[in-house]
Amino acid sequence: MRALKKLPAPEVLVANQQVWTERYLAAKEAKAKLPNVWGHDQIRDALERETDSRCAYCDSHMSQVTYAHIEHYKPRSTYPELVVDWDNLTVACPRCNSSKSDTFSEDLPFITPFSDIPDDHFVFFGDLVLSPASQRGEYTIQVLGLNHEDLVAARRRRLQSIIQLAKAWFDAPELLKPGVLGEIRRQLDEGEYVASVRSLLQSLKIPL
Repeated sequence: MRALKKLPAPEVLVANQQVWTERYLAAKEAKAKLPNVWGHDQIRDALERETDSRCAYCDSHMSQVTYAHIEHYKPRSTYPELVVDWDNLTVACPRCNSSKSDTFSEDLPFITPFSDIPDDHFVFFGDLVLSPASQRGEYTIQVLGLNHEDLVAARRRRLQSIIQLAKAWFDAPELLKPGVLGEIRRQLDEGEYVASVRSLLQSLKIPL
């Protein structure tokens, strides 16, 4: 997980939030089919721009391998009044979205990359995400499965590619080091699992 910043809400949501919320609440009250009022293309596009088309929780790329799920931080089953609240929406991969499902606790809320600082709660140690000093962090790891074997393997592959770049930087003559360092920084800025990659580079004392 990496820190993220909310973009302005799309115009279609600003214009329709009250009406859509009322429509959803009315359908819920009537036990009718609930309208997918959060599924507008402009909403999805804005949410994917916020996360660079990566899962807000595990930081995996989604666009090439799966369809991003619009995620309600506070589940709409329990907080229907927040069904199109902009601060309650993000995108998540199917695994994180399914693992989280309708789980939420006001007493022990999940870490959110928008209002929390993930580095205050997680330690990124190699291909693992640990939380030795934060109950909320450990709860988030356990429920979302942030150390699921497939996810750990994906992080490991990513880190191995960065290690190869780091070796190239260490071995490069001084004239070529800036070019290799530029590629390392580009990979850090644009690639997935940013927090794990940054932790690795810092341990190797690569100048960031």
